Amino acid sequence: MKRLRFLHIPKTAGRTLEEILRRQYFGRKNFALAILRSQYFGKKIFGFTGDLALDLKQFEALSEYDRENLVLFYGHAPIVTGLKEADNVTTITLLRDPINRVKAYCQHIREGKSPYLINDFPPDSFNLDSFLESGTEELSNLQTKMLINNVNCASPLLINKMSTSEVIDTALDNLYNKISYFGLTEYFDESLIVFSSALNWGMPFYTPINLENTTKLIKFEERHIERIAELNAIDMDVYRLAKEHFIGILNSSAFDEAKLKRFQFINNTLYSPVIHIKDRIIGPKSATPKKHFAPIYNHK
Repeated sequence: MKRLRFLHIPKTAGRTLEEILRRQYFGRKNFALAILRSQYFGKKIFGFTGDLALDLKQFEALSEYDRENLVLFYGHAPIVTGLKEADNVTTITLLRDPINRVKAYCQHIREGKSPYLINDFPPDSFNLDSFLESGTEELSNLQTKMLINNVNCASPLLINKMSTSEVIDTALDNLYNKISYFGLTEYFDESLIVFSSALNWGMPFYTPINLENTTKLIKFEERHIERIAELNAIDMDVYRLAKEHFIGILNSSAFDEAKLKRFQFINNTLYSPVIHIKDRIIGPKSATPKKHFAPIYNHK
């Protein structure tokens, strides 16, 4: 399989897609061996952490042999990283309805899954109103920022220097021309069929991972939704136009509707239930090491 980059915008079902990519490229058995041999980040896969300066140093530390043998880039990074090995390869990404994305991000913080914010927003005393007014850059137009920025994922500098129409046009131009194929979280199965057909994957069976803790669900009031919409006005316009484009792809003759139905039948009735039962009995299907992703803004 040819070299690929997955630009992972936070809270767009990216962890599930990353797991699919690992199986497509390495298979479950081979991927486990890669971990045991410490090849996870050094040999075949390179993970962006959200701290691009640190990522560039880690990449520079790789041997020439390791660089040449990388086949998969993934993780949090802006569309332009400065690494030609990553910037000039086939790239995929997922977008998500901005309201849903930010709600999921708030839930993520509420569950204490971002260590760098735990002191400021402890899970046991999490206050949604305070968090939405905190100025945390990942709350505001993050998808657009990651589609137009370089160096710093969530930096507002480019958005602040451009008119709204210029920002939207730039984000969509990059999405359609620098991103090879994109999908939508709300159409996750359809997106997988688009990716698999274009990239010659095997059937991308999956079971969702990194799900919300249903015992700690945030109750979003109307004022919270209104504030999220206010913070993400540009993202909402970009998503609306991207969705129209994506629906056009799904409605075209090029989209394999029959493949989608076969995939959903097998995944929903056979694959996902079996994996769910197996995980409950003997644990998760892969020993993927947990990797802390740094905050994707304000890096020194």
